[in-house]
Amino acid sequence: MAETLSEYLSKIPEHVRKEIENIGVNVSDIVAYVYSDMTSDGKFADCWMFFDKEILYVMTGYDVVGEKKGPKKLQCVYERKTLERFDISTIKKLETERFIDTARLMVHYNDESKVPEEIAKFSLGVAGKTERFVKHFSDMKDGKPFDVKASEEEELFCPKCGTRYPNPARKVCPKCMNKMSIFSRLLGFFKFYMNKLVVFFVVLILSTGFSVLSPYLGTKLLYDNVLTPGVDDNLYGEVGLVMLVIIAARLVGLGLNIWQGYISGGLIPYVVYDLKMKIFTAMQRLSVGFYTNKQTGQLMERVNSDTRNIYWFFVDGVPFFIINVLTFIGVLIIMLVMNPILAIIVTVMVPILLFLFRFIHKSFRRLHHNRWVNQAVLSSHISDSMGGQRVIKAFAKEREESDRFAKYSMNARNADLKLSNTQATVFPLLGFITIITNLLVLALGGCMIVSGYADMTFGKLMTFTAYMNMLYGPMDFLSGFSNWWARCVDSAQRVFEIIDSHPDVAEADDPVHMEEMQGNIVMENVNFEYEPGRPIIKNLSLSVEAGHMVGIVGKTGAGKSTIVNLMARLYDVVDGSISIDGVNVKDIATKDMRRNIGIVSQEIYLFIGTIADNIRYAKPEATMDEVIAAAKAASAHDFIMKLPDGYETRVGAGGQDLSGGEKQRISIARTIIQNPKILILDEATASMDTETERRIQDSLTNLKAGRTTIAIAHRLSTLRDADVLAVINRGEMVEYGTHDELIRKKGEYYNLYKLQFDAVKHIGTAE
Repeated sequence: MAETLSEYLSKIPEHVRKEIENIGVNVSDIVAYVYSDMTSDGKFADCWMFFDKEILYVMTGYDVVGEKKGPKKLQCVYERKTLERFDISTIKKLETERFIDTARLMVHYNDESKVPEEIAKFSLGVAGKTERFVKHFSDMKDGKPFDVKASEEEELFCPKCGTRYPNPARKVCPKCMNKMSIFSRLLGFFKFYMNKLVVFFVVLILSTGFSVLSPYLGTKLLYDNVLTPGVDDNLYGEVGLVMLVIIAARLVGLGLNIWQGYISGGLIPYVVYDLKMKIFTAMQRLSVGFYTNKQTGQLMERVNSDTRNIYWFFVDGVPFFIINVLTFIGVLIIMLVMNPILAIIVTVMVPILLFLFRFIHKSFRRLHHNRWVNQAVLSSHISDSMGGQRVIKAFAKEREESDRFAKYSMNARNADLKLSNTQATVFPLLGFITIITNLLVLALGGCMIVSGYADMTFGKLMTFTAYMNMLYGPMDFLSGFSNWWARCVDSAQRVFEIIDSHPDVAEADDPVHMEEMQGNIVMENVNFEYEPGRPIIKNLSLSVEAGHMVGIVGKTGAGKSTIVNLMARLYDVVDGSISIDGVNVKDIATKDMRRNIGIVSQEIYLFIGTIADNIRYAKPEATMDEVIAAAKAASAHDFIMKLPDGYETRVGAGGQDLSGGEKQRISIARTIIQNPKILILDEATASMDTETERRIQDSLTNLKAGRTTIAIAHRLSTLRDADVLAVINRGEMVEYGTHDELIRKKGEYYNLYKLQFDAVKHIGTAE
């Protein structure tokens, strides 16, 4: 990442630097540069644009391979084809224009008689860099210092393996990340439960030990010490005693397993609870910009699905991993002690079986995924067909839909057949291999018994066989454990992505507390962009006096909502400043900002709960009288009283279905009960009929007293009572004044107003 201007300039390739020097330009004098990939006639080439304090250069050519003397006989040479120079003093501004798959750079001259000229063309892939280049040019023209950081290109790919980062802001590569560090961080959540964790592992080891000893008690002791002829005359008493020992051992093992499950069940949910709280708390801390780039379902997966993967890994994965590892090692040691020769035979088969288990897991994972994909496609088609029956009937497409269903259903059937046929083939073959291994051990062990080799007995052989069969379970589990591990680490990485994210709009270290604002708002030379190089608000200055109502008007996409979002500090400005009562909004305590600024947005959202709970959301301690008063002020009381349960009617998911206008009135009542000093109305009456809108406007007229109001509305008639109007066009304020002043001016506002007036008149005539 470049940190200085010299490092920024050093990124220009050496062969291009040489050509720049050849045309008489000192590279160190360059203020900014950008690489483009096309010529002005649309052909692909290597184009470089750069400027110093006097001249803008557009150099077009090709990177070619040439020969040179020395050990490295090949070198890259820039073969220049064209060079254009533009006197910066004659240029008013540079501007990029985007098309479907290309863009171009236009130069606007100070001499307005000269037509804007296209000086370069490029693909959309480099449009962002070119727009940053344009911004640097504007900054230089305005005398602003060069911002190196703004020129740094966002790294989208891992430099080690070339994999695209899932989240470029964090730059964490799933392939190259240190999985052990993520897992150790996950283990850090257990530090508060160390006592339970120690007991858990002690019980786990004891239960594993008892399970490993059970074959010895169940076979060796029974066959060699009891059922061998001539060992003891009291046969039935010995058999009964051995049975009691076996039952006692099994009961102890059962008790330990129950205890282990009880401890695990009482430990892991607490850890997952802590993890969920960390995620949700982090999500509440993050700024609005974070949620605009994430889908709701994706975020819910972080809280639910990812934590569930972690939960099951620690509940089923880790305990059984430890049990199976201990069992595997313990059984191998016992087998080596019992009979090294037979143990070597089994040990040779272990890697073969491990490989087969591993291969089977991979194959079945692929087959299961293929089955899931085809079933998902079939389900989607059924859902689509059921929901679109009206259209299907209207166009007589029943036969075509049946043919499509047959195709998708056949694919799902084939996937099921392939999975079931593979299962029917693989598992018997795998069982056959284990049977062959058992037969080899039994045959060789039997020969040892007959020959009396190595003190081999029938009980010892049966015990050895039992231990050998105990190996298959751990091998099967361990071969598929990597999937559990990968799933857990992947989920943990996504979880920590949320936890580690920093809010774009952060509170100052020592914020200014403002219990009650007056409402004087001043915006000075504000610039803002959601994406680098694509400004939404451009050098905008606006002043709002306390207690006054300001209307913001303009075409769709002009930047009206962005302005009020900046005032409320839902986003931070890129350049310039916004102050309330003389204090920069970045320095004001967040709680004070939220308490003093009320927003009624065109995006309506009601939480799951009663209507009364939704109205008092901003003021939970509000009395029922206050709730009703706010509802009356928002013209919501009448329709609420007609609902089945009045103010106790449940709304939100699964609740009472309200119209858009009814939801909006509840939203307005929610803001009214907050009683903010600054009221922002962003298309607050967009979903209402004319009569309801007029009643709310009357209510808002009373509410304006002693309150600063910023209102956005497409219907300009609703803003006639505003003290002043600001007309926004492409992020710039083009007009400012009262309704009458702007009408007399006959500019942008006059055209908008006349257009709406003519439309209403036309509708009235048509009726």
